[in-house]
Amino acid sequence: MESRQSPEKSPLRLADVRPDLVGEIIALLGESHPGDPIVDSISSLPFHGICRNYVLTAPEGTPSPWVIVLEREQEAVFLLGVDPSRSVVTWVDVVDGRDPPTAEARQP
Repeated sequence: MESRQSPEKSPLRLADVRPDLVGEIIALLGESHPGDPIVDSISSLPFHGICRNYVLTAPEGTPSPWVIVLEREQEAVFLLGVDPSRSVVTWVDVVDGRDPPTAEARQP
């Protein structure tokens, strides 16, 4: 299985790679989970690469027993894997048909 990683020196943030994606996630998560502190963490999520079409925001293999489904007009747009503490998003699955971010990120 293919796994592409971001540079080891200083991981990029997902917001550096796909600010539009981060903006959408924040808006949808804020609507469905108002006041949840996880909403505030989205803009600072690291980008650990793409693995099996999942956007990794934590090292591959990080436990993610919880999944948040974000919808627009009753259609799933994103699935967010959440760690056991329910406070950290560990991966994002873009399920609305668009391509996930690539490892070739824009430099800040």
